[in-house]
Order: sequence, then structure tokens, then C-alpha cells
Amino acid sequence: MKPFTFYLPTRIVFGRGCLNRLGVEAAKLGDRCLLVSGRSFARRSGYLNRLVENLRESGLKVTVFDQVEPNPSLETVYKGAEEGRGNSCNLVVAFGGGSAMDAAKGIAFLLKSGARLEESFAPNEVDEALPIVAVPTTCGTGSEVTRYAVLTDVGRRRKQVILGEPLTPSVAIVDADLLNSLSKELVAYTGFDALSHAVEAYLSRESKPISDLFALEAARIILGNIVEAVEGVAEARENMLYASMLAGVAINLAGTVAVHGMGYYLTNYHGVHHGLANGLLLPHVLRFELERKLGRLEDAAVKLGFENGVSLVEKIEEVAHRTGLPRNLLKLGVEPSELDSMVADALSYARNLDKHPNPLTPDDVSRIYARALAG
Repeated sequence: MKPFTFYLPTRIVFGRGCLNRLGVEAAKLGDRCLLVSGRSFARRSGYLNRLVENLRESGLKVTVFDQVEPNPSLETVYKGAEEGRGNSCNLVVAFGGGSAMDAAKGIAFLLKSGARLEESFAPNEVDEALPIVAVPTTCGTGSEVTRYAVLTDVGRRRKQVILGEPLTPSVAIVDADLLNSLSKELVAYTGFDALSHAVEAYLSRESKPISDLFALEAARIILGNIVEAVEGVAEARENMLYASMLAGVAINLAGTVAVHGMGYYLTNYHGVHHGLANGLLLPHVLRFELERKLGRLEDAAVKLGFENGVSLVEKIEEVAHRTGLPRNLLKLGVEPSELDSMVADALSYARNLDKHPNPLTPDDVSRIYARALAG
């Protein structure tokens, strides 16, 4: 058995209606809160005012920073930190999907350390950040339990990561009522992000016995619930939220592999939703590994109740079709002429490809992308 160290400092508060406990939980960690959210959902839905009121009722002074865009930029994180610093905030509350939570983690790091993001990217590990309370509003990222923040260097069109145990939220408020108004598309896209996390964590060279446990259970739940969740079944959406959290624990231990590394180009150059990019590429990466007879993939399939790896990949493809994911990259506006650029970009994400179960050559990556283009 592989040796491992397991550390999850997050207090997880899970259940419908538990959002009401936000103020009580946050007040244990600080008294001047920076509330970080996206630009639309929090305010449009009325949740922003509700959150501010709840926090103030527990005695916190609240500053709102609701300027986080999808795939948050370094510039946005710096702006948020400036807002928090100007109001002497000693606690960060993140409300939203992965973008809001990742931005909040970057802000918490800047407020505590005074360092610069550009000097702190992985493989460096940060060693300080303000306490973070994370409230996920999608069923995909798992960022409420991870030590990672993925940020975008817009000028270089590149995803950058800061990582370290202090970025792991102190508290996660996981309330499935927040998913009630989530669109079918976002349930599908974020759900496939969570499925990618689960499968990639299991296949990762850094997988561990305990990460396997979380990864397999997450994959089992997602495959059994994502179609109904997209259709709006409340219980299925709650199950997806739980599975997303489990998959977050899995990648916190094992990381992600080539699917994520190859998907970043689609997001950075074509604005493709991160989860959609992963969902489209996942079956192609897995089919490529089936051809290389990856025993780890066969093992996962059997443990998930499938006859073999082919059956598992066919199930993933069926679910992708039923939830409305496009079948090929051409439908996302990607041109065959971009193939060489795509390969070069993917290979630059060594943090993902180095964890891939079998080393990938440039030709391997090109073949996978070519199949994804053809569908």
C-alpha cells in the first residue's frame, strides 16, 4: 500500500437550509468579513442581501466584493485584496462556483501575506492566508475542500495555480437549496467537471488508497444522478453536490491529469466552460488509455460495477449525450488548424501531465485532440 498523509481541516456543514448557519460559523473565525461573489447570480437572486444580513446578525462587519468573473483573473484578485485591505478584513467568505471560491482563496492569501501572486505560483506552496468560509453554488468544483486556487493570467492566456494548506477553507457551507435555480447547462457542465475530478484522481500517479475511496464513490454517485439532476430533480442535485465535494477531497490528495491539462486551451482561447471542456475530452482520453490497456482504468470500471473499461467509457459517453454535451470540438469553434498550438499548450501544463498514469508524448496528445475534433 502506498504511504500517504491525510489532512482535511475543513469543517463541513451539509444540508438543505444550512446557509442560515453562515454567520454563526463565520463569527468563530473573524469579525470583519470580505464577502466574495460573482457578478450576477448572488445579487440577482437576492442571496447577496440575505448573506450580508445573516453575517451582520452574528456581529460581523461586511464588505462586499462581487466582481469575480468566470475564470478569475489575477487583476480581479488584486482588486479584491485591495478592497479587503482597505476595510481591514480578517476573514473571507466565498459564495459562488469555482471561480468565486478560487478568487477568494487568492484574496485571502494576499491579505495575509502581502506577497505577489506571480511569485507564489505552483510548485511553490503558500504558507499563510486569512480564514476562508466557502459556500458552493454549483455541483462541480469541489473547491470548498481543496488547497488549490486556479487563476487566469489573461495577458499570457494561461491558467496559474496557487496551492497550500492555508488555502483550504476552514468551513464549507454546503446547501443544495442553492442549486434550485441552476440552469440545466450548468448542472451538466459542473457535473462533468466533478466526474473528471473523480476519474482523474483515481487514475493519477499520485492516487492513494484514501483518495481512491473518495474518487470511486464520487464517480458512482455522479453517473447515477447527473441525468436526473440536469432534468431538475432536487434529490439528484443534492446527490451531485455531495459527490462534487467528495471528488474535491480526491483531487486534493491526488490531483488531476491530462484531461484538465488539455482542457485549459479550450477555456483560455475559446471561452469554453471549464466543465464542458473536461466533459468533452474525458471520453477521448479514456478511450486512448483503453488502447494502451491501462489496468487502473479496468480496475475502476469493475469497482464501479461495470463489466470492463469499455463499458465504463460507453456509460460516460451515453451520459454526456443525454445531458446535451456537444460531441466534438468543432461545435465549440475550434479549428483543425489549431492542433499544433493545442498540443504545445497542453504539454506546458506539466503539473497535470506529470500525474498522468502513462507518459504522453506530443504525438499522443495530438491524436487525442484529433479524435476530439472529429467526435
